Amino acid sequence: MAYPQQSPSNSSTNFAPDGTSQTASFSPSQQSYGGSDPSTNRLGTLSEGLVKGGGLALEAIKDTVFNIFFKTDKSSVAKAEDDWRVRVSMQPPTAALFYNSGAPIYSPLRLTNGVVFPYTPQIDISYSANYSDQGLTHSNYNSYYYNRSEVQAININADFTVQNIEEGQYLAAAMFFFKSCTKMFYGNSQLAGTPPPMVFLDGYGPAVLPHVPCVVTNFSHTMPGDVDYINIPVGANIQDKAGNPIQSSDFAAPTRLPTFTTLRLSLQPIYSKNNIARNFTLENYSRGYLMQSPDSDRGGFI
Repeated sequence: MAYPQQSPSNSSTNFAPDGTSQTASFSPSQQSYGGSDPSTNRLGTLSEGLVKGGGLALEAIKDTVFNIFFKTDKSSVAKAEDDWRVRVSMQPPTAALFYNSGAPIYSPLRLTNGVVFPYTPQIDISYSANYSDQGLTHSNYNSYYYNRSEVQAININADFTVQNIEEGQYLAAAMFFFKSCTKMFYGNSQLAGTPPPMVFLDGYGPAVLPHVPCVVTNFSHTMPGDVDYINIPVGANIQDKAGNPIQSSDFAAPTRLPTFTTLRLSLQPIYSKNNIARNFTLENYSRGYLMQSPDSDRGGFI
């Protein structure tokens, strides 16, 4: 279907050359269709009552802004250190037990090497230095001595929307992943007795979240009562962006997922004693020398 030609807009003022204002780069001819009242204008657009320019605007930024499967080129997923978005991932041996295991439900996460939050999440990071006090007799002030420092749990609130099957399958995969990360290996598993897996947190560049080793201490999600729910086939016939099948299954669990929900995570940074003893000095930390990339076995200190 041919759409009307868009008029160029001034990026700084959002006005067309003739001085008329524009909304989301739609030309005035796209906003009004032959009627003098709002009802006629609405009926004069597409059969669904949608402005045609919306399709053109989204087409222009496809694979750049809203595309969760961000890639550095046409074939490879962006590495965490090259992607400023917030990502929760695993080391390859651990990922092979989860999103790289070949399980259909996890196939969307394999495309993004872990969970990449589609919208910028709210992240709370707290640092503390603990001092204990000694009350002195006949003194106006207590005496304080240093006890310890710590990085407290990192709390993440992340919004997800579901407008199509692809987004629904990604949300379902993320929910299953985070729920799994709160459980230990148990029962007949060959790894029975092993504690919950460790994850790594990246985002905003190495000066903020430099591949921080963490454990998931809490996960919760909301199933709102005031939004629509979409039926999503979870776990079967998942395809990549090119339409190639990634994993097939004879069973597709019909799952109702909300069009909007919030996932909440608490991640506790944990550093090995060996890493701390061998690599950490306050001098190196304060100079920014302990910022880590995923290719290094040292650092990750925040």
